[in-house]
Amino acid sequence: MATQPVASIVLPFRNSIRTLDRCLQSIVNQDCKEWELIAVNDHSSDGSEKIIEQYSKSDTRILLLQTKGEGIVDALNYGISKSKSEIIVRMDSDDRMYPHRVHAQIKYLEANPKTGLIASLVCYKTEKKSNFFGKGYSLYVDWSNAIQRSDEIELHQFEECPLAHPSVAFRKSLLAMNGMYRKGDFPEDYELWLRWLSKGVKMEKLKICLLDWYDTENRLSRQGTNYSQEAFQKVKAKYFCLWLKKQKLGKRKLAVWGTGRIARRQIKYLLENKIQIHRYFEIDPRKIGNEFDGVPISSTDEITPAINEFIIVLTGKRGAKEQISEFLLEKKKEIGADFIFLV
Repeated sequence: MATQPVASIVLPFRNSIRTLDRCLQSIVNQDCKEWELIAVNDHSSDGSEKIIEQYSKSDTRILLLQTKGEGIVDALNYGISKSKSEIIVRMDSDDRMYPHRVHAQIKYLEANPKTGLIASLVCYKTEKKSNFFGKGYSLYVDWSNAIQRSDEIELHQFEECPLAHPSVAFRKSLLAMNGMYRKGDFPEDYELWLRWLSKGVKMEKLKICLLDWYDTENRLSRQGTNYSQEAFQKVKAKYFCLWLKKQKLGKRKLAVWGTGRIARRQIKYLLENKIQIHRYFEIDPRKIGNEFDGVPISSTDEITPAINEFIIVLTGKRGAKEQISEFLLEKKKEIGADFIFLV
């Protein structure tokens, strides 16, 4: 490569022979030409690496590596360690980036030096020949696409992962300051975003779609135990505790909205992180007036502008969250200052 790349596109892959050509074509067709592609083979057994090899023969910007470890975290960290640019652009082997993606994200980071990470909106896709449609992921994309500004990402970070992993570009210096991807019983991308947010990294999202995000039955986040609901709850509790310590709550006590099955598991992880709960709120008349783990359960009707508790909302399926938020706003409660969703 004659010139220093302005972006290092890091692409881990494993058994992606059916989708790699689509992915690679979208990279080669970028408006910005000063990139390098670091494709890291994570022990493929279907000949995927041969596709990369073929592309690299005619394009010196493409580098094929064999991971030194096992799994996506090792592949990502190894690829990043070999990168030449100060900007890392993430990409997955089954997705397609739009031609202006790299240029748009590089331009934004250059113009906004205080921003550490820039993501984009994504378009939910499934394979044309497949009858599969993941309604849950489609709804998640709708939610994630609505979370755009840095303050919104900060306030909604404990609901779901606010960023689509293959849509992000970030400064490599963040890894040196705040740590690389980590292995563990948690989703590696979400843990990284929560860790960086806890360190004060500013994250934003361009208000345009720059990636087709393909969903399949076999996607990693549907298969691995570190992407389970319980795994998300554990890592949320850990970083929520850190977030809470930074809030100026003074002598305000903590209350929790919700004691259902999923909420109870989240309560367990909160207690393990030394969160002290003063009382619970419920709408179920069968629970109101009772106790949960020795703590009283009150009606949500008792939430008034006068009460001074900080409310952790542990319930709220899609649709219900909007109703709960509207209810609390009517009670003069402000998200982030008086309540937060942890669902």
